[in-house]
Amino acid sequence: MTTVGYVWVGPLEHNADYQRALLRERGAERLFEDVSAHTSTQMREHLTDALDELHAGDTLLVWRLDRLGATTSAVVSLLDLLGRRQVGVVSVADKLDTTGPDGAALLRFVAAFTDLDRRLHRERTIVGVYAARSRGRVGGRPRALSSTNVERVLMLRDQGATVREIAEALGTSRATVYRVIQDADRGAAEAQDDDPAPAPAQRRTRTLRLPSIEHDAGSLPATD
Repeated sequence: MTTVGYVWVGPLEHNADYQRALLRERGAERLFEDVSAHTSTQMREHLTDALDELHAGDTLLVWRLDRLGATTSAVVSLLDLLGRRQVGVVSVADKLDTTGPDGAALLRFVAAFTDLDRRLHRERTIVGVYAARSRGRVGGRPRALSSTNVERVLMLRDQGATVREIAEALGTSRATVYRVIQDADRGAAEAQDDDPAPAPAQRRTRTLRLPSIEHDAGSLPATD
């Protein structure tokens, strides 16, 4: 079990000394750090490196939750992703600890919201991607994102994040995000085309027979 610390320094912050000292004091064995020099682009390139180091039973330690993403959807999706991988998250300032006794309930709460957003899209998208891969139809240039970040792109997209927000959250270009989404949508469309078309419903007709009514000629009313 390893505790990995992640430090993010915003453009309005002086340095990372306070965060480094705090995370080391709380038991961080390794530290990853990103420094953003621009308010418009909050890159977190080394966050991916930190995520790749984490395995089941490990813990990601941060000063505050806003160190993990520029938007609420980005942070929530990352918490859900780590929870599914059985990786704990500890935020010192927010007093949040998913490794504690209430951690399982908290992660279920987070998972419920993320599932609500992506339930209608994610399954078909992922199935389409793997179906295309199984046929050897990967296409395009080599992928610039790791498998972890590809999944994060699709999760954020399904939660309504814009391409720009996704690119800023993952520290990549908008062109890369567009490519991942296009590949996923193409794979989903191909998977849908491979599904057998439902057989047309057989139309059943029913003949209604009405009883014949015979009138006695003598009983018919006289006409002028």
